[in-house]
Amino acid sequence: MRLAFLLLLLINIALWPFASGMLALGSDGAEPLRLTSQIDPERIRVLPVDGGAAAPVVAIAPVVASEPAATDAEATPSAVCRVLTGFTREQADQFVVRAREAYPAVQLAESEQPGSPSWWVHIPDLATRQLADRKQAELRALGVREMALMPDADGQKFAISLGLFKTETAAKELMSGLNGLGVRSARISMREGKAGRLRLELRGGDAELTALLAEPLATVNGVEAADCP
Repeated sequence: MRLAFLLLLLINIALWPFASGMLALGSDGAEPLRLTSQIDPERIRVLPVDGGAAAPVVAIAPVVASEPAATDAEATPSAVCRVLTGFTREQADQFVVRAREAYPAVQLAESEQPGSPSWWVHIPDLATRQLADRKQAELRALGVREMALMPDADGQKFAISLGLFKTETAAKELMSGLNGLGVRSARISMREGKAGRLRLELRGGDAELTALLAEPLATVNGVEAADCP
């Protein structure tokens, strides 16, 4: 019995370092169990053996990814410029009122639209009505069918209109045809169109201008939209 007791005591003494974690079977370092079982290891302070002051423990703040710096304001969208032409006075006034009520951020600038030129094919002024009537008879004999007598402001002179065209090319085509019939006295002159239509220049954000140009007042007959020159 005494021999058995001594053997058990020796075995317990031999196994005690492993059971208490003082020795490890692997190569992960000393006291792995004791280290992993510690609570809040960063709060441990190491005191010197000689009783001197302990070195302060420096806390290392965790590294946090920085947020991108927020801009003070969103980038302002670049202004878009569009122009509407062909308004009458009444149409322009109605459009401006609507634009200022519904789209106050849009800037409007109004100007008078210059009249479009035209090219007039005609027989120049004849001194009397009798001479004008005689000339018309000659033109009919040559095969000219479209003409109109145009007295001047005083009714003392008379021109014979043969055609009014928006382009010089069209006027020259008629002149070529008249020359082929034997008409030699016809002439082409450019006439400045009468002003009276209005032009509106609009500046603002793309979305606002798109919505404004879709308004019924911007799509009336005779009104045309285009980019600013």
